[in-house]
Amino acid sequence: MDRVFIENLTVETVIGIYDWEREIRQAVSLDLEMDYDIQAAAASDDIADTLDYKAVSKRLIRFIEQSQFQLVET
Repeated sequence: MDRVFIENLTVETVIGIYDWEREIRQAVSLDLEMDYDIQAAAASDDIADTLDYKAVSKRLIRFIEQSQFQLVET
C-alpha cells in the first residue's frame, strides 16, 4: 500500500459556536493522507489507474464549503 498526500488544502466555511462566529466564513487548512495501491498505475502508466487526488480535493472542498460546523474537531 502506498500513501498519497494532499497538504495545506485551505477552504472557507462556517465554524464556531457563538453567533458572531456563525455569521462569518473562516479559513480551515487541512492535510489529508490516503493509503492507495498504485501498482496498477505503475504497471500500466495509465492515469485512469491512479487515485484522482484532484477529484478528491474538489469533492472535499465542495463538502466543507456547503457545511457548517460548531467544532474544529468535527
